[in-house]
Amino acid sequence: MFRRFCLILAAFSFVIPALLGMGAQARAQGNCHNCDLPPGCRGNGNQNGNGNGNKKRNCQRLQIMIESDIDFGRVVLLGDGESRVLLDLATGQKTVIGDIDDLGGMPVTGRAVITGAPFEQVILNLPGEVAMRDPTGGNARLRDFVTDLDGFPRLDEGGRLEFRFSGTLVIEAETSASGNLRGRVPISVEYP
Repeated sequence: MFRRFCLILAAFSFVIPALLGMGAQARAQGNCHNCDLPPGCRGNGNQNGNGNGNKKRNCQRLQIMIESDIDFGRVVLLGDGESRVLLDLATGQKTVIGDIDDLGGMPVTGRAVITGAPFEQVILNLPGEVAMRDPTGGNARLRDFVTDLDGFPRLDEGGRLEFRFSGTLVIEAETSASGNLRGRVPISVEYP
């Protein structure tokens, strides 16, 4: 049996948790209160200059700005098996695996910038899986997120860190509709 329908996978939106509705640049939110402040700047008495060594400490809050969303371009599902679409972080090249074919479009990996206190280490949290949907009933999953960050990312001397990210688009056999699939990817960043 030959099953064919088009899945147009355009750029999808990203949301930083607890900041829905804010602009592209937003304050980062972590798992703990004030984790968007560097260690040593989180308590009430740490910025008062009373001899605790924090007079000259840069207590800048973390911010994350998404500069480009992930876009998988266009693909068509040809058969009944599970299919996957991957984007290479370095080149942006699209690879299709399974009963799927590439119909073109311009694939784009996600790009983001974190700003905060210079030379501080940061922890980036990406979800395990995100549901992608279309108003007409189309669906897929985005999982296996990757970044080009090393194991212990650190802000540079200007308090800035740029990175690329992507995930694997998984289209299952029971996908029953086509469409322009979108999903929200919660990304959070915090100081350790």
